[in-house]
Amino acid sequence: MRLRGVLLVMIIVILAISSIAHANEAVRGYFVVNYVTYLNPSGQATNYYIEYSLTLYNNEPYPIPLTISIELPQYSSVLYTSPTANVTSNEVTWVVNLQPYSEETLEVRFKPIYTVLPIASLDYQVLVNGTPVNTTIINSGVGTKINLLTNITNLLPFPTMTTISLTRQSGLYYEYNITPTITQNILGYEVDYWLFSTSNNTSFGLGMVVEDLGPWHSIRVNPVGVQVSIDLNQSINSLRGAIDELNATINQLSALSSSVINASSTANNYTTQFLQLIALLNQTSNVLGASAYLINSTLLVESLLQAQLIELKIALTAGGQVLGTEANVISQLRSSLNPIVGNEQSYINALNTLKNDLSQIEKFTNNSTLDAEINNTINAINQVENLIIMLNQVYNNLGEIQSEISSTQAQVNQAVEGLNYAIYAANESEALIISISKSLYLLHNELNNLTNQLLSTYLGVASYQARAMSYLMQISNYEGELRGMMLEDEVRISVLNALANQYLGYLRINNTNVSVDVTIEETFIVEMPSIVNTQYLLQLLNKTAVQGNKTTSHGVSMVTAIPNHLIYLVVLGVSIAVLLITFIIRKLH
Repeated sequence: MRLRGVLLVMIIVILAISSIAHANEAVRGYFVVNYVTYLNPSGQATNYYIEYSLTLYNNEPYPIPLTISIELPQYSSVLYTSPTANVTSNEVTWVVNLQPYSEETLEVRFKPIYTVLPIASLDYQVLVNGTPVNTTIINSGVGTKINLLTNITNLLPFPTMTTISLTRQSGLYYEYNITPTITQNILGYEVDYWLFSTSNNTSFGLGMVVEDLGPWHSIRVNPVGVQVSIDLNQSINSLRGAIDELNATINQLSALSSSVINASSTANNYTTQFLQLIALLNQTSNVLGASAYLINSTLLVESLLQAQLIELKIALTAGGQVLGTEANVISQLRSSLNPIVGNEQSYINALNTLKNDLSQIEKFTNNSTLDAEINNTINAINQVENLIIMLNQVYNNLGEIQSEISSTQAQVNQAVEGLNYAIYAANESEALIISISKSLYLLHNELNNLTNQLLSTYLGVASYQARAMSYLMQISNYEGELRGMMLEDEVRISVLNALANQYLGYLRINNTNVSVDVTIEETFIVEMPSIVNTQYLLQLLNKTAVQGNKTTSHGVSMVTAIPNHLIYLVVLGVSIAVLLITFIIRKLH
């Protein structure tokens, strides 16, 4: 059919690429099932048949003998088969010897006893000057406007390719809102094609205005072709690729979730120790403040002060050890986050790649539900990217906290050295009591500062834990959404696999080393009305009749008037005969 032939160049390129991709297969086959329906302008089907086409490619340097059988529905009427076919009952068989690096196309066209529309349905309306038509011949003239409104509904759970074709003709001016995707010149005729990816519905409108009726004051408007097709194998592979991408994303989210859980668990283990250390430092600071006051008040408590200084030194030494432990904890936290931070850019690149893939899918679909799912997924990916950036910030904050703890540990060491000096001074001379008192006050202030720093660190760790739990909930929700999308894709694969296996069940090849791809097509040929100026033809016939009567009178006035209604019937009959002859000639071509 012409509709399939127009895309010959594209098909050849696709087949060439496929032959390279499947070079390890001896024979590659492409099975096309085309359901063809002819429709008149008033919405009625005038003809229906099914066409099976099997193209085989031999990728080997030697001939391959093949016996191919195609089973037809029972009680079907075979209309056409390619040469060498043997038709028996409801089966067509070919015996071919496929030459090296060659191809063979086998076709059978048949009319079943029932009509099937497996992948799409078409609703359409033909209007002439804004009014629906119920006939194939319209009495009108120049300026007549013809509109075709179509709505294609996809019946499959996967987008299909919709192709609308129009063969231009002289005498008509064409109006459309969408520029043709492809325009080709075929045998001197300019043919326009509109290609759409149909997820749910595709609507398309086309207008034609009569500019010239030609010498016969009539024009038969060319039919418009609407074809819906799907390559089942390519669609299944596309879905499997999408599932692999979703799996990879889920694995990345799971790894990120595990890292966050480990870091949060480690921080939680040391939260109690943080609180104990803060309480101990606060108590020690109070003791130092009180001790400094007592030293200034009396020398009698010198011995007690020395004992307190020793206890304080022990406490500060223990505090320094706790700070060392906290520094190790934070170091471990940073080590657990280091793989995430170190691979931040690779994670973001992978997520950006996934977003680009989803955006490409979105461009080829008009399914609002699928578009919403894709947008939700992209938003989820953006939030995951923000989470990775936030973890990087947490990693840097932990580094700052580690530096602060190291600085505080150094201050504690200085305080211990100060206590050693104070104890030594107390033993040496009472004159040093004032100096010790000042040192104690300094230590008191330093411990207060250290307590505040540790309290700030504790609050930071607690805040991190709260954010980590929130991130874990978000990641869990994202994983659930992605797994839901994977399940939907797996259901689509099951449906498409079942459909492919159904059609492959009609096909039998004696060679098991043959891989066959299945493509399903539905072609609707919408016939358009013919525009005829019957008034002109009536005048022409009337004039011819009058001239004929004058010629046969031999000088005698014997002109007989022909009744107008008889003239009209004759003109209408002649018009219909001309249109029928034109229609038959076009069918033959």
